[in-house]
Amino acid sequence: MTLFYQELYKLVTEGLAELQASQEAGKTPVNPVSEAHYISAWVTKAIKQHRFEHCMAKTLMSWQQQARSMGQHAQLRLLFENLAETYAGVMDEQKVAKTITDENFTNFFSQVEQQDWQVTTEHEINRKVKHHTDGQASLVVCCKKFEEAFDAAEGQEAKRLVKPLSIFIRGNTQALIDAAFDNGLLLYKVTDYKSIVKYHGEYIIQPDNNGSYLPELPTRQ
Repeated sequence: MTLFYQELYKLVTEGLAELQASQEAGKTPVNPVSEAHYISAWVTKAIKQHRFEHCMAKTLMSWQQQARSMGQHAQLRLLFENLAETYAGVMDEQKVAKTITDENFTNFFSQVEQQDWQVTTEHEINRKVKHHTDGQASLVVCCKKFEEAFDAAEGQEAKRLVKPLSIFIRGNTQALIDAAFDNGLLLYKVTDYKSIVKYHGEYIIQPDNNGSYLPELPTRQ
């Protein structure tokens, strides 16, 4: 079975490589308008030829619509580059996702606490709740869901993430996305404001960072 993250990485890296080859051959001028036109045509051709696995269909259709309605302002080349860099950052040399363990989360929570976030992981969340922070940035995780999301492999101390885990955020979302990425985690948005924790957005961290749609992208270095 083809995994979404692997097929997406294949798609964007092949698209960028073919754009570069076209430019080096003198077929596509090196300027934003020509690059946008090339990527738009490339996406449309990929759809018509069913070049990639079915899991890419919705993403490709969305990009095609953006390219048609926004032209070069869709910035698909920039998006392709950002996606390629992001996924490369959470994969090993064989382009397989690095295993996510509880250690990733321990380091993630520690980093955001140092950035003055209030991290709350000791309460169970099974109904809509209010979480008062007096204006401080807030990250909330249900203690029960957190415990259930991990499984210890035989002979290993670290517990592996085996179930999707929701985290609830109120604050500078991009800063949290960046901190998560620093610790090998990608965030997949569910909502950016309303969730079971009042005034907090909900984001999901998937085992092996294998979501079924595009993740939130970290700031490019």
